[in-house]
Order: sequence, then structure tokens, then C-alpha cells
Amino acid sequence: MIIRHQRASASNRGFRQLARYIRGRSDKPRATWFLAANLVGVTGPRDLELACRLVEAVHAQNTRAGNNRTYHMVISLHPEDRSLNGNELRRVVENLVETLGFTGHQYIAARHNDKDHEHVHVAINKIHPQTFRIHSPAWDHQKLFTAGRGLELELGLTPLRSRARDREKVPQRAADHEAHHGIDSFARWTRKKLGPALQARELRSWDDLHEVCASLGVVLRPHGNGLVFEDVERGVRVKASFVGRELSKPRLCQRLGAFQPAPAHQLEAARTAIRRYSPVPAIAPQGLWKEYEQSLDQARLQRQRAWSGYRDTASRERGQLKRKYRRQRSGIATLPVSRRDRKRLLEQLALRQAIESRALKRTLAAQRRAIQKTPRPGTWLHFVIRLSSLGLVAQESRVVTLVPGFRTQHEPDGLRERCSKQEQGETRARLEAVCMSQDASMGGPMPADRRVRGVA
Repeated sequence: MIIRHQRASASNRGFRQLARYIRGRSDKPRATWFLAANLVGVTGPRDLELACRLVEAVHAQNTRAGNNRTYHMVISLHPEDRSLNGNELRRVVENLVETLGFTGHQYIAARHNDKDHEHVHVAINKIHPQTFRIHSPAWDHQKLFTAGRGLELELGLTPLRSRARDREKVPQRAADHEAHHGIDSFARWTRKKLGPALQARELRSWDDLHEVCASLGVVLRPHGNGLVFEDVERGVRVKASFVGRELSKPRLCQRLGAFQPAPAHQLEAARTAIRRYSPVPAIAPQGLWKEYEQSLDQARLQRQRAWSGYRDTASRERGQLKRKYRRQRSGIATLPVSRRDRKRLLEQLALRQAIESRALKRTLAAQRRAIQKTPRPGTWLHFVIRLSSLGLVAQESRVVTLVPGFRTQHEPDGLRERCSKQEQGETRARLEAVCMSQDASMGGPMPADRRVRGVA
């Protein structure tokens, strides 16, 4: 169930226009269920004209409210949900209206089934019919979301899959790393690989724990008041409690005794471990990944040089401007003129300095924007797409199939939504042509088990 507040538009503004939309045309009515509250004499869609007059009469009693006097709420059910009966729909609408604080307000509700899923439109008069005061609910999105989850449990409807709820929460720096590079962070890798490995082993001592960590190139170290898992080769770390709540320091000490650091031979085993964290995607050639890392380093170095040059230029230009007008003020102070004339000269000088200062600020702002808009390699996926569009990857690897609109186990969640449908289609068609030409040169199509599956 998705419940949202539909904002007013140019073609759907006001209670009367919204009521006409809910009713539909006379030759093709939309409403399959209707409900009216606090509207005397309104019993069905045929009485919408009376409902509009009653609401407009209440609006006329409040002359201070603005044009936004109607609250439009849309309740959408999942396509696989059963059809709710009249009593259940009444309960849903009344519950949501009360949640928003519109108890006692005038409203109409109608169900439409002109789409794949049933949905209910609710038009609420925000002005109370007795107090004539307008009510605009605050934080209505959160209130509707919470109420919707309760109604799903009560009526046995399909629960809403929330991205914020389904997505694994990772530390902010790890999330930034994944967003910037399009690869799994060390934090996500420890939860996927290290956590299950520790759960599969019966830990009876600290040595058992260090042994499992060493087999994956990880060492457990104390950090502050807790423990962290650290990659021996790269030095990145993550809190132990993030991998599993049972791996927090208090629980481990309660289970295994006082903390004991890893011995020297296990540290050496961690450095030589074959299975370890690597940001390189499993299907990426080493040469292509090194080229991507080099492009990142070059872009980072260019930006550092650009910002260093900008700071030097800005400091030099500001200093020159200050020294210029300091000399001119000193020259005016030595002129044999009256105090009034000297004051006017200084005012004119200050005005010219302010004008030049504003012009310098605009120039420096333009330089900052130019540096910020410097092209970057982007994520690993964007880097592969750009090279594949130029035909530089097709002969080296089948990584060209990593395009928006496809998903593999190495593609981070949410990456597909960053590209528009048009970009997905164009890139997909271009790379499919490259793949077909590659298949023809190799004597046949690629096996089905090696192709990347598409996402609906």
C-alpha cells in the first residue's frame, strides 16, 4: 500500500476540479465505491455538485486562507492484493483522515479501478466546517507511511518494500566510497564474507577467532573502547559490531574472556592469505582495473593542482587589490584639500574598491565552478561504459555487458536508477551490437551461463 499527498496542479486545483476528476465523465464513470463525510445530503457520485457547494460555503467563511484549501490523498494498493470491501475501505480512509488530524472535516472518497491496481482518491476540505480554521498537517509523509504499515498488517495486504528499510546500512564513509566508485566497500565485504565465516566456525577461544580472520586477510584489533576488523594489506577498517552484534567487544569478552591480540604467526598468515578483500570486480581484467585506478589518481592530482593554483591566484589578486587602494588612500591623505573634499574622494575610492571587489569575487567564483565541473572518471561502471562506447573494451573482456539496465552480483544497489531510460536504451543497443560482432568473430554466441542477466 502506497499512500501519498498529491500536490495541486494547474489542471487539478481546488475541490470542484478534484471532484470532477474523481467522478469522471458521465459516459464513462470512474468511481466504483464512494464515501462522503460531514456533507449533509451527499450519498453518491450524483450528489457531487451539492458537495462542492457545501465545501465552497465553508470556504467563504475563511477569507484569510490562501488558495490551497484542499488536501488530495491517493491510496494505492498492490496489484496482487485482494479487492477490499466497502467496510474495509471506509476503515482505511477514516483511519488515515484521523491520522492527519482532519477529524470533523468534510471529505469525499472514491475508488478507481481503471489501472492495474486499485486506488482510492480522497479530497479533504482543509477548513473545518465549525471553527472555519484551516489545518495543514505537518510531517504528513511520515505519518501516512507509519499508518500504511499498520493497515497492511491489519488487513493482510502486501507490505511495501521500502528502499530505506531494505537497504543495508553501512558507515557513511563506506557508503560514499561505494557511491563514488561503484564497487563494494570493505564494510559490505566483511558482512558478506567474514560474518558467515565466523558464524560457521565454533569459536571457543580468541585463537579460533584470529585464525578465521587470518584466513581472509583480516586482523582483529582494539580501537577505542571497542574492536575493529582491519584489512592487513589496505589498512581499511570497520567496527566489529557492524559485522554482527554478537561480535561486539562486551559480548566477545563475556564469551571468550579478556581480549587477546593476534599472535605474530597469525599476522603473517593474514598478510599471505589468498582469499582477501579486493575492490576489483571479479570479472574485471587486471589491466583494465589498473587503468581505472590510474585515471582516478590522475584526476585527483589534476584537481589538487587546480585548487592549489586557484588558492595562489586568489591570494595574489586579493593582496594586489588591497595594496592598490591602500596606496591611493595614502596619496589622498597627503593632498592639500579641505576635509570635506578629502571625505568625498575617500567615498569615491571606497565605491570603486567595492566594485572591483565584487568583480573579483565573480571571477573567482567562475574559476571555482570550472574546477568543480572538471570531468571525472566516475564509477567503475561508468568508466567501462565510456570505454566500451569507444570500442576499447570489447576486444579485451566481456565487461561491456555491464551497462545500465543490467545487474550482476557486483553491481551496487541504486546504480541502475542513476541513468535515464533513454541513456539505458542507447547504451544497451550500442553494446549489444558490439557483443554480436564479437560473437561472430569468435565463431558463435557466448554461452548463456556467462551472459549477464537483465533486470525487469
